[in-house]
Amino acid sequence: MKKKFILFIISFILLGGFVYFFKTVKVPPQTENISDIGEIPFTIILSPHFDDGVLSLGGLMAKLKDQALVATFFTQKPTELMHTQWDKISGFSDSDEAIFARTKENEKALLPLGTIIRNYDYPDFQYRKKGEDVKIRGEISKDIETLIKVYKNRKISIYGPATFGPKITHPDHQIVHDALMDVWKNNKKAGIYFFIYEDFPYARQFTMSSQISLNSYLEGKEGMGFEESPIELDKQMFMEKITAIYEYKSQVKAFMSLGDDIGILAQKFFKERCRKLLPESYGCEVVHK
Repeated sequence: MKKKFILFIISFILLGGFVYFFKTVKVPPQTENISDIGEIPFTIILSPHFDDGVLSLGGLMAKLKDQALVATFFTQKPTELMHTQWDKISGFSDSDEAIFARTKENEKALLPLGTIIRNYDYPDFQYRKKGEDVKIRGEISKDIETLIKVYKNRKISIYGPATFGPKITHPDHQIVHDALMDVWKNNKKAGIYFFIYEDFPYARQFTMSSQISLNSYLEGKEGMGFEESPIELDKQMFMEKITAIYEYKSQVKAFMSLGDDIGILAQKFFKERCRKLLPESYGCEVVHK
């Protein structure tokens, strides 16, 4: 009898505990239904080389934090050791050392920004043979289409580099630009948004040498209308971008050997770029959509 009474008491206490729990504890609602996934934004930034994405859109990465992927295309290590002038002024003895070090620089720069890293395996202009550009352009277009498929249940924004003409634009940047435009002009999927970013430091060179705006140039080059769209950056985002730029130590060194501090140039350019578009902003990065 005593044993039955003890079991009754224990059962009563447990039942009371369950009732209290369900009355007082709110079970959080389901935050992601299959039907809602398409409304969740995701950003893909196309970067020809390791530092290009941060140089141009590091502020956007800081703004998004954990909601962006940087796809870098020209990261292949040559099958044979090569010795180029750019690698030399960057402080490297050969191509193997350059690719290894630059890969690590990229990881260190992007880690605080929470950016997903996706490296592709195409040979840099300084390493590859002539006549490969058309084939690489087609392959990169396929890579972009594959990324769209991978994130097909998201609201995707894709950013690629601008073109400034053959006298200014680096060949690798031109290939990525053209690949993006190939996908853009053939895209029939909803929920995909395309942007062209002002590719620094080439954008700076263009503004200093051209009599027309970049937006007008792009419209004439691509045969379609574009609209300038500034991405506002507060001081913290802006400085996170500059900090990330200085993590590419080899590239900072290369520009220093040419007489430029790439970090200081970036600060000036991205602040001055906002004076007309967002005069009250600390700084901004401008894209064309």
